[in-house]
Order: sequence, then C-alpha cells, then structure tokens
Amino acid sequence: MGKRLAIISDIHANLEAFEETLKHIASQGADEIICLGDIVGYNANPAECVALCRERQIYCLMGNHDGAVCGKVSLSEFNETAATAIKWTRTQLTREDLLFLNALPRFHQEDEKFILMHGSLIKPDRYLFFQQDAEKDFEKMAKEYPNISVGFFGHTHQRRIFTYYLDTVTSGVPDHFTLEPGRRYLINPGSVGQPRDNSPMASYMIYDEDRRHVDFHHVMYAVKRAADKVIKAGLPKSLAERLFRGW
Repeated sequence: MGKRLAIISDIHANLEAFEETLKHIASQGADEIICLGDIVGYNANPAECVALCRERQIYCLMGNHDGAVCGKVSLSEFNETAATAIKWTRTQLTREDLLFLNALPRFHQEDEKFILMHGSLIKPDRYLFFQQDAEKDFEKMAKEYPNISVGFFGHTHQRRIFTYYLDTVTSGVPDHFTLEPGRRYLINPGSVGQPRDNSPMASYMIYDEDRRHVDFHHVMYAVKRAADKVIKAGLPKSLAERLFRGW
C-alpha cells in the first residue's frame, strides 16, 4: 500500500512559513514529509528550522544553501545578497546543526518509485525553468532510471509539472494532477519559505502514491512577522521585501 507524501522544498529559514505548512500537512493526513533541500539561507530562523526537520524526522536533501553553509558549495556561486545571508547563517548554527546539514544527501532514489533531487539529475544545482531544461533531465532519467517515471525537484521556488510523452516535453502549473501511465514527470512543489510564483503564501504538494495524484497547496502565514525578523537580524532588506511580493 502506498503512502500520502507531503513534499516540500526551499524552507530557507522562514520559521513562520514552515510552522504553518506543517500544520496544514497534518490536516491532510500525510504519512511522511520529504524536503528537497535548502532548509537554511535568506531568512532569520535557520537553527529553528533545522531543529524542526530533525524533530519531525523529515527526510531532507542538501540544497545549495545548505551546502554553502557547511562548506561543501563555494560562496562564489552566489550573488552578494545570498552570500551575505549564508555568512550570517553560519553564525547562528551549532556544530550539531552543521554536522546535520553536512550529512544530507544531494540525491535519493526510492526503490523504483521515484527520484528526489534539489535541482536537476544532471547537476544538483542546475535550474529547471524551461521545457528545454527538463528535456535533458528526461533523457538522463530514461537512460539511467528506465523503470522510474517520476522525479521531484526544487531549487527554482516555482511550482511546476513537466511531462515527457512521445519525445515531447510539456509543462503546466495545475492545482491538481493525476499521473498517467506511459509518461514521465518532473514535479516541483514550489517553496515554503521564499515562494517565487507571485503569491506570498507558502507552497507545497501532497503526492498520493496509490492514486498517483498530486495536489498543490498554498498556505497563509505571518509574512510581516517573518519579514520583520529579517530586518531585525541585519540581513539585506531586499530579502524581507520579496516575501510580500512572492518573488
């Protein structure tokens, strides 16, 4: 019997968004929570968000911000604002927090059910924004994981379903979606802590393995409280402002 999986990504140290998302997940009867990476970065509560992931035994991947905080990803790959937040985050975490982040995998294959990645099958931090980006991943998926038809990815902070069928890639952003036999899918749940889909609300998805059905959810949270914490922490003001825009 399959599970109802809550799939989240890009929490980015936004405790207000994370806590409300966890409450909403509980109301949906999810059996397990999976995080596709970037627990920390950008916002003001990295230690608390790491602690919640550990306490709730959430299966987490390592995102590029997680990797940068613990020294596995170079700061040269980040813009000045993101790098500033990463340096600040390092001062907020304990040795145990850093060891936890350092041990996270960058990729996971769940038997022959699905694959998990932060950004892409080709490269962990590669962005999948467009159909031509996804096409290369589908090619790699078919070659290296021929028995798997579903992959979940984050990193872009934008909910998206890419579908591969008859050598053609299509994409969409439906609220609800049922996966069809004979097709391959790459699915992004959006971001909990810094959404970039023109909505300030947190975003995540439920995947019902038995029904092969996806439900996307938006969750309201105290955006102003999260933004005020960013300012109080001395982090770049732009990080607070973008929470209101959802971009």
